[in-house]
Amino acid sequence: MAQKTAVVTGSTKGIGKGYAKAFLNRGVNVVISGRSQDTVDAAVKDLEGEGKNGARAAGVVCEVSDAVEVQVLWDFAKQEFETVDIWINNAGFARSGATLLQLTPDEIETMVQGNVIGTINGCQVAIRGMTAQGFGRIYNTYGAGSDGRVIPGMIGYGTTKSAVRYFTESLIKELKGRPIKVGMISPGMNLTENMINQMKRVPPAVRPKVMKPINLLGDYVETTTPWIVDRVLADEKMGTHIKWLTTGKILRRLLMAPFSKRDLWARFDLTP
Repeated sequence: MAQKTAVVTGSTKGIGKGYAKAFLNRGVNVVISGRSQDTVDAAVKDLEGEGKNGARAAGVVCEVSDAVEVQVLWDFAKQEFETVDIWINNAGFARSGATLLQLTPDEIETMVQGNVIGTINGCQVAIRGMTAQGFGRIYNTYGAGSDGRVIPGMIGYGTTKSAVRYFTESLIKELKGRPIKVGMISPGMNLTENMINQMKRVPPAVRPKVMKPINLLGDYVETTTPWIVDRVLADEKMGTHIKWLTTGKILRRLLMAPFSKRDLWARFDLTP
């Protein structure tokens, strides 16, 4: 069986890098991308030795809001590994714990450009390339707000993820009968570098209120990403929704909350 290749956007750190490591550990080549050459080079170096059965990582700079750069990412992956079996639109930005008036113009633009425009660009480029090669699977990333629920402090991010859901569901219907499969990934609440930095910006007076539910429902990247990658590799259907934080899992954690000794924040020297 030919070795597979996965492209993961926004994969120099956080969840994206977790996907990359998990793919490599399962013998899948990975193309990672980020917004600067330094972070791309550092991530590729850090992932050295993770590949099984000859799998390796390569990386290229890509700003997903720029369609030309996304095409360069595809071309680079094809040149390095000949085919692209899996494309994950992971790149994006979340500003949590902020009301509309607390969001800066830069934060609003970054969320819309990265989460929405970046996903659309990724799908356009991947669909063209996968149509030419005759196969491939694309996964878009859902998040808070994609199910229509209103979550305090997530007005900007939730709006973009609601748009991503509409776009993805439309794309699934649009591509029906074609050799390209489209799916969704909901990775849950992961304590990434971005989340930690944002938490430090939350005023100390309200920080415990924000941190408590994340401690209960959140997880580390090394917990969620291998589980998700296993399901991506096993998936052969159109419209599959790979969801880490299911309703059942949420209910179980809520029921066990009074007895739980979870302290995810301790790793980062943060105390609710």
